[in-house]
Amino acid sequence: MLRTPLGLTLSEKDIAGEETQTHFCALEQGKVIGSVIFKPLENNTVKLRQMAVADNQQGRGLGSKLVRFGEDWAHAQGFTAIELNARMTALNFYEKLGYAPTGEPFTEVGLPTIKMIKTLQRTL
Repeated sequence: MLRTPLGLTLSEKDIAGEETQTHFCALEQGKVIGSVIFKPLENNTVKLRQMAVADNQQGRGLGSKLVRFGEDWAHAQGFTAIELNARMTALNFYEKLGYAPTGEPFTEVGLPTIKMIKTLQRTL
């Protein structure tokens, strides 16, 4: 869903280290309709990456549910922050979920992108 429209394929480098990352997916009738990966970084931070929802499933709130599920998981694992590289077309989506842009936009896989961060709040 993320690579094919850009003419990209998965390489060995792209999947290297995925065994240390946590994958979540949304299923409907046994088919994956959304997914996201969380990659541990340093300083109690986890990186949200490869967020995708099938085109015919968008607009149902599925992406928000996946992100919130991952945030709850990350918090329970002791992570205190989540970072991500958002395509500029997804900036508003992440801002609505509490992520803040940081730094200047840059190009990643040929698309305008910006780094975003969210601090996970401790619940009482």
